[in-house]
Amino acid sequence: MKIFYKLTLALAAAMMVVTSAFAGGPMTNTNQSAHFLRSIARGTSLDTDAVYTNPAGVVFMDNGFHIGINDQMAKQTRTITSSYALFAQGAQNNGATTKDFKGEVFSPLIPSLHLAWKHNRWALMAGIGVNGGGGSLEFSDGLGSFERQFAILPSAISQLGGTLGAINPAMAVSVSQYDMNMELTGKSMTLAFNVGGAFRITDWLSIAAQVRVGVTNNSYVGAIDNIKINPTMAAMGLTGQMMSAADFFNAAGATLGAINPALAATATQYAAQTKDHILDVKQKGISVSPIIALAFHKGPWDASLKYEFKMGTELEIESAEVSASDPIINGIFPDGAKVKSETPALLAAAVSRHFGPVKVTAEWHHYFDKDAENSFSPTIDGNTNEYLMGVEWSINDRWLVSAGAQRTQLNMIENNYSDMNYSISSWSVGGGLAFLCTDNIRLNLGVMPTFYETATSNGSVALSETVSLPTTDVYKRTSLAWGIGLDLKFGRK
Repeated sequence: MKIFYKLTLALAAAMMVVTSAFAGGPMTNTNQSAHFLRSIARGTSLDTDAVYTNPAGVVFMDNGFHIGINDQMAKQTRTITSSYALFAQGAQNNGATTKDFKGEVFSPLIPSLHLAWKHNRWALMAGIGVNGGGGSLEFSDGLGSFERQFAILPSAISQLGGTLGAINPAMAVSVSQYDMNMELTGKSMTLAFNVGGAFRITDWLSIAAQVRVGVTNNSYVGAIDNIKINPTMAAMGLTGQMMSAADFFNAAGATLGAINPALAATATQYAAQTKDHILDVKQKGISVSPIIALAFHKGPWDASLKYEFKMGTELEIESAEVSASDPIINGIFPDGAKVKSETPALLAAAVSRHFGPVKVTAEWHHYFDKDAENSFSPTIDGNTNEYLMGVEWSINDRWLVSAGAQRTQLNMIENNYSDMNYSISSWSVGGGLAFLCTDNIRLNLGVMPTFYETATSNGSVALSETVSLPTTDVYKRTSLAWGIGLDLKFGRK
C-alpha cells in the first residue's frame, strides 16, 4: 500500500511541473523595438520608442505625428542536465544516470507599434507590444522531473514483489527497466496596449501618464504516454518482456483479488494513474495597470523616471475535454479555475549626456518581484535589478551607430527551481545602426545576444519513508534576438 501511495505522489509531482510552464516570471520584456537591441539603454530616448521607454519625453520630440513599426526575432534554448541514479534503469538511457533535456524556442514575429502626436506642450501616445512571453517552447523529450518520478517504478514494484514473494514464491515480482514517451510544448504571450498623454510643465520638465491593458494567452500541450515496465512474475506468466504499466497493474489487481482485495483495488486504481495522460490546456486573462513618468531635457542632459504599477493578471483555466476528464490533469488544471500570474511593478531611472555627436546613457531598473504573485513566487528571494549602459554616435546627418550592455541581477532561491520555472542572472550586449533614408523615414537595425550564468538545484526523491535518492539539476540558457524597425515622421518641427 505504501509503495502505491508513493507512486501517487510521484505522478502528481510529475504533472505539477506543467503548472508553472510559461505562467509568467520575474522579468518583463523590455526589448520593445529594434532601438533597444542596438543600444539597450533607452530611458532617455526621444525617438518613437519613447512611447514605451520615456513617455514623458515624447513632448520634447518634434511637432507632428510619429510612428514606429518594429519586428524582432528571437532564438532561445533551455537545457537542464538532470542527474538521478534510477535513470540507469531507463530502457533508452544505456545505463546513464545523467541526461540532458533541451527546450527550444524560435519566435519569428515579435511585433511592436508606437504612435505619438505632439503639439507644443502636449502629446498623445499609444503603443502595442509583447510585454511577456512571445514564443513557443518545446521539450520534445519531456523533462527530467517527469522521468524521475516514473523511474521509481522498477524499484517500487520490486519492493512490493519481495513482500508478496514471502507469502507465495510464485507471486514474487521483479522489474529492472522502465520506458515512457514524453513531450511538452508551452506557448505564452502577454500583448500590452498602452495609451496616454504627456504635458511639458516647463521648457525642460514634463510629466506623463499611461494606462496599460495586458491580454495574456497561454497554452500547454503535451503527453506522458506509453509507460512500460519489464516485470517477471511466475503467477502471471510474466518473463521480463516490456509491457504496459497500466496493463500490469490491471492484471495484478485481478490476480490479487482473492488474496488481498484492498491491495487489488489499489492496483486497479494505479492502472488508471499509469495510463496515457494527454495535456491540452489554455489560460487567458486581462489586466489593467497605470504608468506615471517624468522627463528632464536641457542642454546636453536628459533624464527620466518611470514607475509601472503591478499588472494583477488572473488567468482562467480552460481544459479541453481530454484533460478535463483525466483526474490527474484536471486535479492540477481544474476547468474554470483561476490562478495568479502577476507581472511585478517596475521602477526605471535613466540619465544621459551628449558629448557632441556622441550620446552616453546609464539606466537602472528595479522589479518589485516580492510583491507579485505568480508561478515564480516560491523561487523569489528578493527583487531584481538591471543595470544598463548605451552609447550612440551620430556619424553624420544620416548614419548612426550604437552599442549597449545590460546586467540582469536576480535574487532567487535556486533549490526551489523546477525544469520550466527558473530564471538566471545574465549579461546582454547589443549593437546596430540607424540610417535616415529620407527626412521622414529612418531605418533601425539591431542584434542582441544574451549570456546566462549557470544555476544548480539539489533535491531528492523518496523511495520509501526512510529511503531517498539525491537529484541534481543544472540549468543553462542561450538567447539571440535581432530586429528591424522604421521610424516615420509627419509634420513640421
